[in-house]
Amino acid sequence: MSGLVQGVRQRNSVRQFVNDHPMVTFVPLAYVVSWMTIPFLGDPIGTGPFLAAVIVLSMTKGWAGVKSLGRQMIHWRVKWRWYALAILLPVVTAVLSSAIAVALGADTPTAGQLAAWVEIPINFVIFLLIPLTGPWEEPGFRGFALNRLTETRSVFMSALVIGAIHVFWHTPLFLKGSIPASDVVWIVAASIVFAFLVIRSGGSVLLAMLMHATNNVVTGEYVSTLFSGDDAVLQGWVRATMWSVIAIVVVLVAGRSFATRPQSELSAVEPVLASV
Repeated sequence: MSGLVQGVRQRNSVRQFVNDHPMVTFVPLAYVVSWMTIPFLGDPIGTGPFLAAVIVLSMTKGWAGVKSLGRQMIHWRVKWRWYALAILLPVVTAVLSSAIAVALGADTPTAGQLAAWVEIPINFVIFLLIPLTGPWEEPGFRGFALNRLTETRSVFMSALVIGAIHVFWHTPLFLKGSIPASDVVWIVAASIVFAFLVIRSGGSVLLAMLMHATNNVVTGEYVSTLFSGDDAVLQGWVRATMWSVIAIVVVLVAGRSFATRPQSELSAVEPVLASV
């Protein structure tokens, strides 16, 4: 009997800790769940942050919290311009950064390499729907973490914190050389853009998943095959610079609302989060 009571007390203490420190719980849990597949798959799984968010929400908000995150993931009723931003921005930056890299001396991709663009649509569907890839990081980072951090911080600071967390999440990929060093800059800059997209669209994590899928497919699966060696390094830094400029523009356009707690912006999100 005493053992049962002790077990209940331990579970209650764990739940209390998670309730008091949700982000402190979420971050290492997202890393562990993601990285535990590396010995088997060779890479972290994108589902890790999502599963970590579900675990933390289930312990702090119950089914209502998990359900509200799910609503953000299917929140599709947004203005068309946000869909255009989510899809076109990764495509335009990938194309322009490649063109600039060639103008700066990188070898021009061959016709055979360029012809691989036909694989983009099917790869997009695979990345978006199979819950193991990059887009499935977004419910954790741009859903749970962004909602939590903006309770006490500005959107800008929240985006920077998530950017740093996201950079460290990619550590195994940096160590094995799967992604270039320039992605450190890109991830932080992109975190600002992603936060802007989610907040301004009324909390749509779906749009973040669409942007992530587009970037992974166009840049990771297509553009990365067009360059190698120093040319790939050059193209990566050009792309990171372009996203940094875009992030600066986003901050300037957002103005004061990005530098303060997003009370007015999140007023559009709360109906989605509250409709549980």
